[in-house]
Parts: sequence; C-alpha cells; structure tokens
Amino acid sequence: MPLPVLYPKVSLEMETGRIARWLVADGETVSAGQVIFEIDNDKAAVEVEAPGAGVLRHLVAEGAEVDVGAEVARIAAPAEAGAGAGADAPTPAARAVAAPVAARPAPQVSPAPVPAARAQMPNPTPLARRIAREKGLDLSGLPGTGPRGRVQKADVLALLSSIAAAPVAPAAGPRPAAGAQPGGQLNAAWLRRGTGMPVVLLHGYSADLNNWRGLFAGTPAAFPVLALDLPAHGASPRAVPADADALCAQVEATLAGLVEGPLVLAGHSFGGAVAARLAARGGLDLRGLCLFAPAGLGPEIDESFTRGILRARSAASLRPWLERLVHDPATISDAFVTAVAAQRQDEGLTAAMAAFAERFFPDGTQILSIKADLARLRVPARVIFGRQDRILPFGATRDLPATVGLHAVDGCGHLPHLEHPELALRLLAELWRSAG
Repeated sequence: MPLPVLYPKVSLEMETGRIARWLVADGETVSAGQVIFEIDNDKAAVEVEAPGAGVLRHLVAEGAEVDVGAEVARIAAPAEAGAGAGADAPTPAARAVAAPVAARPAPQVSPAPVPAARAQMPNPTPLARRIAREKGLDLSGLPGTGPRGRVQKADVLALLSSIAAAPVAPAAGPRPAAGAQPGGQLNAAWLRRGTGMPVVLLHGYSADLNNWRGLFAGTPAAFPVLALDLPAHGASPRAVPADADALCAQVEATLAGLVEGPLVLAGHSFGGAVAARLAARGGLDLRGLCLFAPAGLGPEIDESFTRGILRARSAASLRPWLERLVHDPATISDAFVTAVAAQRQDEGLTAAMAAFAERFFPDGTQILSIKADLARLRVPARVIFGRQDRILPFGATRDLPATVGLHAVDGCGHLPHLEHPELALRLLAELWRSAG
C-alpha cells in the first residue's frame, strides 16, 4: 500500500502552506529520511524528509496552497508504482490542485532540469544558505550529501565544526602558476559578505588567510570581512617582494579591485606590520587599524621558530613549534597539526616562505620597523598583545605612541585572536564602530 507524504505543521499558527521546491522528481526512488522537498516561511527554511522508501509519485505542484496534514505525494513500492491506477491514484490534494485546469490534461509535475553547472557546484538548500549567511561562510565548491550532491544543513554544520577544529589551517585551492611575477594580484577570499565598511585581514609569517577563520566561526559579525594571502604564502604568487613597500603595493593593487571606499585594516604578526605601513603610505581610505601581536615594534624575534617551523615536516616534529605560538598547548588541535604537515609537502611553497624569512628576518632580526608609521597615524588604532608571547617580546609594546591603545592579554601567547577570540572580536567590532 502506498505511503502518504503529508504536509507538515511547521508553526503553531500555520493552517495552510506551499511547497517551495521539490528535490526529487516524480517517479524517482527515494530512501527513508531523504530530504524530498522544502518549505519556506517567514521564520525558516524547512527540509522535509521521506517517511519511507520507494518510488515517489503524484507530487503536488510547487507553489500550490495545501492544508497542513494534506497528502502532497505518495511513496509506492516498486511493484505498486508500475501497477498504474488503483492504490497508486493521485492524492486528494493533487486532485484539488488539478481541478481548476480540468479542461487541460493534468501536467506531470517535476523540478526544472538541473543545469550542468549546478551538477558541478550543487545549489544549497534554503536552510543551508541561511546558516551560511549568518555564519559568513562561502559554500562554493562544498560537496553536499543531499540528493544530486546538494548542500544541506548537515553539510554546513560539518564545515563549521571542521573550521573550529582547525582554526588556522592552511588555505586549500589552486596554487599560482610557476613563474608568477612580483607585483601580481594576491589571493583573497571574503570570509563574510554583507553591507557596510569591510574589515581587511592580513595574516602573519608562515600562515595564510585561513588563520582568521577561527575568529569568526560560530559568531555573527556586523561587518563584511575580506582576507588576503601575503606574497609567498597560501595561494598568492610565490615571488618575494623586494621590500615592505613593494609588498604594500601588491596589497593596494589587490584591494583596488575588491573594495570601494573606506575600510578597516587588521593584521597579525608580520601582517600587522604590513597593515601599519599601509596606513602610513596613505594609499587606502583607512578608517581604523587593529593589530594582533604586530611585528615591527623592535628587532627581536624568535629565530629558532622562524626556521624550525619550516624545517619540520611531520606532525610529530611540527607540534612543538606550533605549540610555541600559544600559551595553552590545547589550543593547537590535531587537525591543525595535520593540515600544516600536509602543507609542508609543497616544497615550492616552503622554499618561498624560507626566502621570505630571509628577506624580512635576516640573521634572526626584524628589519621592518613600524614605530614611525604608528606615530603618524590619524585614525583609531589598537594593539592586542599576549603577555606570554614567545615569538615576539611583549616588552616591545612599551614604546607605543600614546595615540595607540594597548590591550595586554594575560594567559596569551602569539595568537591573541585565536586564544581569546571573544575578546578579540569585541575589540575589533568596537574599533569598526568607532571608525564608521
């Protein structure tokens, strides 16, 4: 006997509703628990699952109004599906929808054909899109577990979990072609889209733009967020700029094609030094500067780290170096260590970062100083620095200009934005609001 598919009650006040989209065509075989259609209302997008396995038949048309509890389809056993009339006759709701057009043959309702491009990049369900929008996730290329590979709620939640487990995982994606020239466009990604003044993020040495994902995972932000890979890092060109100003010129050229109008800059470690130099150059419509453990405040740097983090290849040899970045070793997850170990298999990228270190940290010395850059600032600026930082000395902050606010964080190493994300995000949001 066919199994009825009923229109669910998704809110207390709801008496009737409409099917926004069928995800399975009439005559297709479905399994119990498979999402077969979607409902959109003012509060949420709801995915409705098949109550059993079999062949889905007699679908009520998309957009047709039906009563809560009414049959909108039937699931027949394969033998019943091929038997024709009788037990497999159209549902009452389907007949009611078809009645006004009885003068014409009742159309067989099925979803529109899926273009080839969608097969390569599945269209997320409304609920998946809403969650991604709230969390600032880009679902492009994410494999889905739904029908025809469609991205569903579970896929988005799994992505959020993976981001939380590996907050600074190296960027995946295509590497630039060999022979990339200095001054080329840098790799960039919108971590959160939206309206208003964007915050542009610059990571530190030996990291990449994914360094920032842990700061925003699971927490909505009030502003758009754009992150860049520095030269010789991530998926950006691997040629090392001649000096800090040449590097800044690459950042400015990249942002010219992505951001119009004012922005806030945030940088970590070497990215913080670059952000300060960008502010001093005056080429951007900069309204605020937020620096997490910035380099360039003094000549000292842990040379053993800058070399050791590139020499290590296995998870076992990388972990001690990665734990040196933080006050609490538990901050460094196994997933993160595994991701960095996988990155080290790219010998070309590792060589590029080594050349980068030799250019900007020769003989274990920071040659880029941002003290004069900070002294010339005319925009709100904050520095967030861990008192237990073992890569750059906290003592270097004592010479900050009086116009730059210092937030000294106890129980914190070189990654304040990841070790204390709530504090870091609150300070960044406060700066963004004051800059606007």
